[in-house]
Amino acid sequence: MWVDLLVEELRGQHPGPHTVNDAKTPSGPVPVGSLRGVIMHDCVTRGLRESGAAAEFLYGFDDYDPMDGLPPGLPQYARYMGMPFANIPSPDGKAPSYGHYFAAEFAGVFERLGAHPRIYRTSEMYRSGAFDAAIRLALDHVEVIREIYREVTHSTRIDDHWWPIQVLCEQCGRIGTTTVVSWSGGEVEYLCAPDKVAWAEGCGHRGRRPPFGGGAKLLYRVEWPAKWSVLGVTVEGAGKDHMTRGGTHDVARAVSVRVFGRPAPFAFPYEFLLFGGKKMSTSKAVGVTAAEILEVLRPELARFLIVRPVPRRQLEFDPGGETIPALYDEYDRAAAAYFHEVENPDLARTFHYSRIAGEPVRCYRPRFAKVAYLLQMPSVDLGRAVAREKGAPLTEADREELEHRAVDARRWLDAYAPAHYKFEIPASLPTTVAALTAPQRQYLARVAESVGARTWTGEELHAHLHDLKAEMNLSPREAFGAIYQVFLGKDSGPQAGWFLTALDRQFVLRRLREGAQDAA
Repeated sequence: MWVDLLVEELRGQHPGPHTVNDAKTPSGPVPVGSLRGVIMHDCVTRGLRESGAAAEFLYGFDDYDPMDGLPPGLPQYARYMGMPFANIPSPDGKAPSYGHYFAAEFAGVFERLGAHPRIYRTSEMYRSGAFDAAIRLALDHVEVIREIYREVTHSTRIDDHWWPIQVLCEQCGRIGTTTVVSWSGGEVEYLCAPDKVAWAEGCGHRGRRPPFGGGAKLLYRVEWPAKWSVLGVTVEGAGKDHMTRGGTHDVARAVSVRVFGRPAPFAFPYEFLLFGGKKMSTSKAVGVTAAEILEVLRPELARFLIVRPVPRRQLEFDPGGETIPALYDEYDRAAAAYFHEVENPDLARTFHYSRIAGEPVRCYRPRFAKVAYLLQMPSVDLGRAVAREKGAPLTEADREELEHRAVDARRWLDAYAPAHYKFEIPASLPTTVAALTAPQRQYLARVAESVGARTWTGEELHAHLHDLKAEMNLSPREAFGAIYQVFLGKDSGPQAGWFLTALDRQFVLRRLREGAQDAA
């Protein structure tokens, strides 16, 4: 399993103790894709601890970054463009800042997914002076940093007037529009330029101020290694866009070694989480937000979705397709492996790292698709139907698991399920039954005889339906299509055996006989 392999490699290089770090800019509602980094780093932290190493998981909110894109649905925030998120009012008027509001929203989600890192905010670090020494080092070694940028990125824009910090303008409060003019060793001279960036307009103020205590922030590629130094980070993965050759991580690694005098942390690249083939982005509001994912999936399933693929594999999530039923099936296979019902060590470890808290309880796990179908049958008692399928009364753990699945299935049916998963049993025989062939009607008559002869389990009846189909030399489409037409008025539907056994027996017999009445 990828977590165990990564931890083994990491322990071979650095026995510990370890500080695992991840971070996000709270620029708006955080997309579900950002959960991948949080959960992977949480898994690595858990794995390190299980291996005997001391490990702490840190999660940072880079809320001293400037607002560089207008948040969706908040046109009134145009006047704050270029200001640090920590200095912008909260949308609800209650949180301390815009950055704090969206950070708290995201933290609330990943905590429900079982990740409980120690949270820090870069605004607090800058204001408290935690970055002061790093800022001084960066300014004193600006020539080295310029050289690193030129060597690694081959950029022609890094000239002798470029500086690795952004100064907080004392007049307008913007940090994304300022340009450093000079550094005296104690103060920076700066200009808040009206035309520095396209997304914000500086006020034109020119002044001098110390860059310490929140008076300035480091540019991202220098701030990143500064965090490694200040926080003592030993492990931090990053998305593949940061890990490309000549990219952000290469610059940060070189700055870490040549300016801050420490090796870069153990790194691992991970792929994007895609929604409909697009990378999820906060600024462009693409895809499902982190908060919304828990309106579709229970926390264990959401965590399992992220944990199961290796980091280098692209992860796609589309709640409108087959993703959720397939995810539940895979989750059930992993649970079976964890409880030694089947042999699959990798899946067992995947289930292990998907736990939210404590040890999971062994229980009966009806298929998600089956629960979704049963919920659409008004005459069916879900608990009784599942107990009949289990062949024994449901335990308290069984009932709790069933309720989780029922809640997820109802939400999925209401918002995301494809049309072929949805059905309604008409009160009378569908008119489309008139198109059934004589062999199909004969098949329905035989099925009625079988249903009336004895009590069946769903699996037994389904196997018997296949036997009848073969005996009568019918194709699956002819045989099962006849059943679905009689009960649903369509050519497809749920597994026929358990579908019929879930319905009232007298209703099934009556409807089958009505459909077969023209059989010769």
